[in-house]
Amino acid sequence: MKISVIITSYNQKNYLREAIESVLKQTLFPYEIIIVDDCSSDGSQDMILDYARRYPDLIRAFCHEEGLGIPKNRNFALRQVRGDLICFLDGDDRFLPSKLELELETLQRHPEASLVFSNIYYIDEQGQRTGLWAERDAPPTGYVLKETFSLDWPKGHTYRNELMTRDALEQVGFYDEELDIWEDWELRIRFTSRFRVAYCAVPLVEYRLHPKGISRTSGTDLYITIMRRAYKKNRHLLENLSARDRRSVERKLFDLFFQLKTGAAFERGGRGGLLKKYIGLAWENPLTLAGWTPLLRFLLGQHLMFRLARVVIGKIRKSKSL
Repeated sequence: MKISVIITSYNQKNYLREAIESVLKQTLFPYEIIIVDDCSSDGSQDMILDYARRYPDLIRAFCHEEGLGIPKNRNFALRQVRGDLICFLDGDDRFLPSKLELELETLQRHPEASLVFSNIYYIDEQGQRTGLWAERDAPPTGYVLKETFSLDWPKGHTYRNELMTRDALEQVGFYDEELDIWEDWELRIRFTSRFRVAYCAVPLVEYRLHPKGISRTSGTDLYITIMRRAYKKNRHLLENLSARDRRSVERKLFDLFFQLKTGAAFERGGRGGLLKKYIGLAWENPLTLAGWTPLLRFLLGQHLMFRLARVVIGKIRKSKSL
């Protein structure tokens, strides 16, 4: 089986060399490394082209002169693939040396699966490990549409950096180019609606969390918009689940949606302004009832409103979309 590793890059020169080197140090060498840069301006393209010159039979480099955005950039890369298996790596993350070898072995032990994923280390800007994705219970495997659609995974995040068959991916289609973020979640919904997945419990990926990451710079309103679009597009896939599982997915998505809507209101300074005001009053008068009463009343009100909204909207959820 030929493995194609795709590295996508955008202004990540400080980390990009580590990403590329982590693939070059694999115990199972990939068939090809496709590096696609989305119009970086930090010197990344010079570095990428240098690697391509040094490894002409392995690395294929593509540097865009205009920015495409994440989903279009990834789809461009997918159209260049020549291998049988595909794996993505962001330009600021890293593979551990046995990543491809152990995941291929896992996939071969589970012929019913078309995708394998492994555990993940979280790292900081300096590359130091800060945590583990699946710390206790093993993530679900097999037919996992229910868990994927409702984000019922460790820490609320689906698997990432999966190794998947090219044939299966082509059957479900590539990334939705209308989505600015969460394009990977939406694709995984479609993928897991048709194909089964396997799991390698060994941590084989280092996922970097830093302030400039897309997950840290996107506003809550954008999350809400993308979530609703992905939900409406794929709601029909829930018909593949039992009535009980459909209700579970709808309930969990509603809870997440409500939390995001509340967060958006705070970001816009509505109730968030009141909260700051009441916190300040309590801070100035920490030992008096007058200092704490407004804050406690405000928080209690938010809690009751949340519970009431869940009851009311829950009754009409079956006939209304998010």
